[in-house]
Amino acid sequence: MKKIENIIYPFDKAETLISYSLPDTASDITIVLGHGKYNDMTQPLLAYLANTLPRENVNVVRFNYPFVDGANKFRKRKKCLDVYHQVLDDVRSECPGTFLFIGGKSYSARISEHCRADDIKGYIFIGYPLNTARVKIKFPVKHLSTLEKPMMFIQGAEDKYSDRGRLELLMGALDPYARLMLVPDADHSLELVHEDKRSQKDVNKEIADVLLWIASDVIEKEMKKN
Repeated sequence: MKKIENIIYPFDKAETLISYSLPDTASDITIVLGHGKYNDMTQPLLAYLANTLPRENVNVVRFNYPFVDGANKFRKRKKCLDVYHQVLDDVRSECPGTFLFIGGKSYSARISEHCRADDIKGYIFIGYPLNTARVKIKFPVKHLSTLEKPMMFIQGAEDKYSDRGRLELLMGALDPYARLMLVPDADHSLELVHEDKRSQKDVNKEIADVLLWIASDVIEKEMKKN
C-alpha cells in the first residue's frame, strides 16, 4: 500500500491535509471520507477503512478540515463545503478517471451531500445525523431527494443523533436510491456499546465489506448502461 499526503490552503493560511491510501496497483475506485465535527481523519473507523480497503484495490482518501487544529474555527457549512470541493479537485488530479464515491462521518456526511458532479457515482453516509441528541430538534433532509444517486447509510442502532422511526421513513422516501446498514448495539461513532457477542473489529470489517459491495454494485450497473 502506498501513502501520499498533500496540503492545500483553502483560506489564507488555513491548512488542510489530504491523505491518500492507495493500492500497489492502480485502482478504478476512489472513496473520499471526511470526518466529524469533533474529531479528525484519525477517527478509528476512518483509519480502519484507510488501512483495509486499499488491500482490496480501492483508493481511500481522508482529509482534515482547517478547524481541527483549534486555531481556526471554520465550522460554517459554506466554508467546509468549499474545503470539500477543493479536496475533490485534488483527488481528481491524483486519481483521474476513477469511479468516485464521496461522503464521510456525521458532519462530513451532511457536507458531502451538497457536492454535486457527474463523476460522483455514489454517497457514503456514516452516522448521518437526523436530529440533536437530547431534545431531538430535527435537521432538514429534503435536499437528499434531489441527489438521485446511490446513497449508502451506515447507522448505529443506538445512535442518539438518528431517530429510528424517522430514519426508516427517510429510507422509504429515498427509495430506490438509498440503502441502509443498521449496526446493532452501535452508537453514533459506530462503536459498540457492549462487546458481549462480537468485537469492534468484527463491526469494522462488516462496514468495509458493505462499502466494497455497494461500490461493486454501482459500478456493475454503470457498466451495463454503457
